[in-house]
Amino acid sequence: MNRHDRRRKIADLTKSDAMLNSFPSDMRAATELHRQGRLKEAADTLRKITKIYAEHPDIRVAWSNLGATLQGLGKIDEAITALKKARALKPDHPPPHHNLGMALAQQGKLDEAIESLTRAVELDPDFRDAWSGLALVREQTGELPLAAEAWQRATQADPNALEPLFNLGNVLFRMGQLADAAAAFESCLARRPQMPEALYALGRVHEAAGNVDTAAEAYLAATRLAPQVQVGHVQLANMIAGVARIDLPKAQALADLYRETHPDSPIVPQIAARLEEVARENGAAENGDAAPPAEPAAASLGQA
Repeated sequence: MNRHDRRRKIADLTKSDAMLNSFPSDMRAATELHRQGRLKEAADTLRKITKIYAEHPDIRVAWSNLGATLQGLGKIDEAITALKKARALKPDHPPPHHNLGMALAQQGKLDEAIESLTRAVELDPDFRDAWSGLALVREQTGELPLAAEAWQRATQADPNALEPLFNLGNVLFRMGQLADAAAAFESCLARRPQMPEALYALGRVHEAAGNVDTAAEAYLAATRLAPQVQVGHVQLANMIAGVARIDLPKAQALADLYRETHPDSPIVPQIAARLEEVARENGAAENGDAAPPAEPAAASLGQA
């Protein structure tokens, strides 16, 4: 080897050492930009990293992070290209399969998304986010039993996470498995008693099962915790209106309870008007009066 060749080899070694030393710090800089919400700057930095460190053994991480950042920017086509590059560099690495699956789902390519997410959980059976992504896509395709199974696996992968457990309860409710759904929501509340979403969902389960008193308690608890969220108020008001058709005294008791809890709610007079209407109809029926002409169905209580 002549002197020129030796100098070139030494230069190559120096360049390689510099690359190995600088790559982690540049990746940390890109990660910090992403954490701060500066996604465009993070994407620009990651693009530069993929070019400068193209031969680095961990460059797949930069491609994967670039794909995730581009997803956040809504550039799904570019994200998929980056994520496929990351996957190709190390096919047995789960995160690119997960990120690619979520990007494909955003594009509406649900079959491909399922394939990619399934591969992610095959490679890492404890990958909670991949199980959650797979569950969400299964819900989109209407495969509720498979969605429930995926949510269950997500809860097993991270027993302390509430989101998979709550979503499992929602899917079980949609499937009509009321007892199992109630158990899921009750488990959420055992861990976080001040969780209005779980209280509202539990109310829906009890209402569907015909347990109106228990449902009302759950709805009221949810509205106390989150009075600004109208869905609980409206659901309870409509339930009271439904109960009034078969048991007016019970409906009145529930209406009184709601008024005591939310005396200033604009729904209070709407409920009172509906109960008065039912009382007049009942009185007319008892007196043998002819029923009034049919009218279009009234709008749900609480709606403008």
